[in-house]
Amino acid sequence: MEIILNKEDFLNGIKVVKNITSSKGVQPVLSNILIETVSNDRVMFLATDLNLAISFKLKAEVVSEGKITLSAKTLEEIVNKLPDKPIVLKLNNETNVVTISCGKSKFELIGINAEEYPKVFEDKQNTEEDKEFEINTGLLNKGIKQTAFSTAQNETGSVLSGVCFNINENILEMVATDGNRLTRSRKEINSKGESVMFISPARTLVEISRIISMLKDETVKFILKKNKIVFEFENVMFQSRLIEGTYPKYQQLIPTTNEKNVSVKREDLIQAIERVSVMVNERTNIVKFNFENNGLEISTDTPESGSGKDFIDISYEYENLLIAFNYRYVLDSLKNMDSKNVKIEMSTNLSASIFKPEAEGEEDDNYICLIMPVQVR
Repeated sequence: MEIILNKEDFLNGIKVVKNITSSKGVQPVLSNILIETVSNDRVMFLATDLNLAISFKLKAEVVSEGKITLSAKTLEEIVNKLPDKPIVLKLNNETNVVTISCGKSKFELIGINAEEYPKVFEDKQNTEEDKEFEINTGLLNKGIKQTAFSTAQNETGSVLSGVCFNINENILEMVATDGNRLTRSRKEINSKGESVMFISPARTLVEISRIISMLKDETVKFILKKNKIVFEFENVMFQSRLIEGTYPKYQQLIPTTNEKNVSVKREDLIQAIERVSVMVNERTNIVKFNFENNGLEISTDTPESGSGKDFIDISYEYENLLIAFNYRYVLDSLKNMDSKNVKIEMSTNLSASIFKPEAEGEEDDNYICLIMPVQVR
């Protein structure tokens, strides 16, 4: 194999796939990237950790065909430091040594034979059982950022560690919960009449978000195959196992009778919480919201270090309500909204509250964040 690559393309290819390599794997080859020629002007970079897999086709001048696996970490460090000139990779098939030349620089990198690399993307052909969907990458990326943060962080493999996709009548609902909060995002999707529900690992979606930010694709297809999902971009293919299990009936968890509603300037609320949080107890993260007729007082007190409070002018027409939240949950939800105002819907100091964006006096039900309050003795 002999190929010539542009430095920028080469480095971009490594960055797209390197996160999926496994540095702690039992198989040393899993820390490598598979580099394989696929035509006279394309090479494919492929990486997998056996749960996730990614391939990226990029431009190259292919002098001779072949394939080899090379250390992702070492390869990135080498390419990153090379001058901005064409980079030549030449493989010695007998020794699995790849010579990397660029200008006056030259490296020899020992690879692992490509035949030892796991076979992935073997079932590229879709079957009748497969379900295919298409969505705008910007909408998908926004949905991921609005939900993935509220998955359970320490329950790998649990349904709560993933994001539930519920597709029905060209509407995609993405839902995540860790038991203390729940986020739901609604986006339009081309479902081709299909309805389906499945659970994607949060890590999968974080990687998809990263890939979207690195590519210029306006749409992405995803295909549901038995126990896995495949995302198809123009030059990137990403595959992940799905989480098996039954997701909680989240519709029943969202209150519809919260009679106390208030509108707050989102940025004012963020800044007030951040100021008060300086004095928060780091073990509990509790911040109190005291709603009264002339405003909202946000406060916290820690016996061993002190207290803090801030005040926001709001219109509040109900009886006084003192309610406590984990301030991190509130900030997470607020920072994933892009509206000027946020609407807060409440009932009692022990029932779930809803935070959702409000644009020019009109609430937006396409994104909501449900947060369970904390009982304060």
